[in-house]
Amino acid sequence: MSDVSADGGAEARTEPRTETRAEGRSAARPGGAADAGAPAVPPVQASTVFRLGVLGAMATELFAAAVEPHGLKPKQVGLMIVLSEGLAASQLDVARVMGVAPSLVVGFADHLEGLGAIRRTRDPADRRRQLLTLTDHGRELLDTCSASAHTLDARFADGLTEQEHAVLTGLLGRLAAGRGLPTGR
Repeated sequence: MSDVSADGGAEARTEPRTETRAEGRSAARPGGAADAGAPAVPPVQASTVFRLGVLGAMATELFAAAVEPHGLKPKQVGLMIVLSEGLAASQLDVARVMGVAPSLVVGFADHLEGLGAIRRTRDPADRRRQLLTLTDHGRELLDTCSASAHTLDARFADGLTEQEHAVLTGLLGRLAAGRGLPTGR
């Protein structure tokens, strides 16, 4: 039997080895379906998607706690980022960029407008459309959130060298950019 280390490798134990129920099944296919000669399927916890999902949930919790004292939630910060990067201005376009329902953007915008972080105006070309703009106070809030995020980065990446952290940041930036997400660069 082995323990999985933080880097995904295995560390040998010195205890006697006993076969587990999972090992009694074929490792070739999930669920134990036998297929002689087929390569073993790595466990789900070794997949990039699973690891990013779990780490992302942990990071979101940390970031949510950091921005909550400012009356914000992560998705509201995301809306301010979309506006600051010039990716969208209308509520409908913001919803498309963020990948959320337009009704959610209305709620986020209501809250941010109440904080004085954004301003809503009618689109002069189409009076049915609401345009959102970031206010000076919104930029200050976004700067505060940015400082909090970078402080959390250092805590979250504890255990990585500076070089490893820089590589991780670069790779995550490439993944984000490849999916049309703002990268701040």
